[in-house]
Amino acid sequence: MKRIAHWFMAVCFVGFLGAGLAASLLRSPQDFSFWENRMLASLPEPAPQSVGDGGYFTQLERYLADHAPLRSTLLRFKTRWDLALGRPVVNDVVVTSGSLLPFLPYMADDEQDIAHWAALMADNLADINAAVTEYGGYFCYAVVPCQSVSLADEYPWFLNSQARRSQMKAAAMAQAMAERGVPYLDVEAVLAQSGGSAQYASRVDNHYTMEGAFAAYRLILEKAAADTGLRFPILGPDGFRHEILPNEYIGSRERKLLNLERREEQLSILLPNEPVPFTRADNGVSVDPVVYRLPSGGDEAVDYSLYMGGDIARTVIDTGRDNLPSILIYGDSFTNPVECLAYLSFDETHSLDLRHYHYMGLLDYIRQFRPDIVVCIRDYDFMMATDGNGGGD
Repeated sequence: MKRIAHWFMAVCFVGFLGAGLAASLLRSPQDFSFWENRMLASLPEPAPQSVGDGGYFTQLERYLADHAPLRSTLLRFKTRWDLALGRPVVNDVVVTSGSLLPFLPYMADDEQDIAHWAALMADNLADINAAVTEYGGYFCYAVVPCQSVSLADEYPWFLNSQARRSQMKAAAMAQAMAERGVPYLDVEAVLAQSGGSAQYASRVDNHYTMEGAFAAYRLILEKAAADTGLRFPILGPDGFRHEILPNEYIGSRERKLLNLERREEQLSILLPNEPVPFTRADNGVSVDPVVYRLPSGGDEAVDYSLYMGGDIARTVIDTGRDNLPSILIYGDSFTNPVECLAYLSFDETHSLDLRHYHYMGLLDYIRQFRPDIVVCIRDYDFMMATDGNGGGD
């Protein structure tokens, strides 16, 4: 009898594992997790090499973990439990009374290593600068503050804000760019002279607010105008109507906490007092001439894709004003709200996200379209990353 009971338990256990495996493999797979704000693992295909070295089973394990039945329910339960216990870090989010911040691991502040990466990045940018200046254009690399930089003082004393490392990166980058003669703008350093960037930081998201994007827009275009002598309109605060959306805003940190920990914040938009007609094409296809993806009603929640519709590989806005110069803005999601404003100052506004745009390399694009001004916008986290929007091929 005892032996039968052992067999029965073993069969039930194997059946339970088999049912879970079958449910994971047969259910309709999802590519993206909204709450975790990341791509989920895809089902790997076995091959002799990957099976032999164990790589296939590692990928399969990651796939099964990402697509397990009731995964979202279990994740929600764990998150709620961790928040109830008052843990300072939940799902890689630092929970404070005022803000939800990214957890930053401790890293050695190696000055030589930072200088090395700054030099590599500056070499890439020098190549881009050379390609732009070859036909008489102007290039500028603009570094903007991310949430951890703007709100570094809000980290608990026992957690790392990487404030010293950020300062070392900015100093190394400024020196490397100056040595190569590449125009460089540290938006954080400029804002520090007039109240700091904390006033423009989101409490629930890595990005700056629309007001922060407006400050970056002004600083970038003012530098470009001063360095080149080109004439184009740069709108001031009196040129816009400021509108705060009543919709619930779900920032990236709130998403990682499955919206179980809220900090009240709303997104805003800036509408020009004198609208400029334009056409818009995304990835070569004409789309509605709008720069804000507005919700259909007040009950619909919004996220940062409100600006320009999110991260799009290539967008071209044409205002038909041939008397004005053209601009190319490239970078990641930090460019999106700036693009919502920049088109008002130029004839054509091109924007690229090189994480998604692979039709041609950046240098080839620049040489083909020859924009009068080329601006790369990157935040402190990725200011020295040479892949994606840090590359120039």
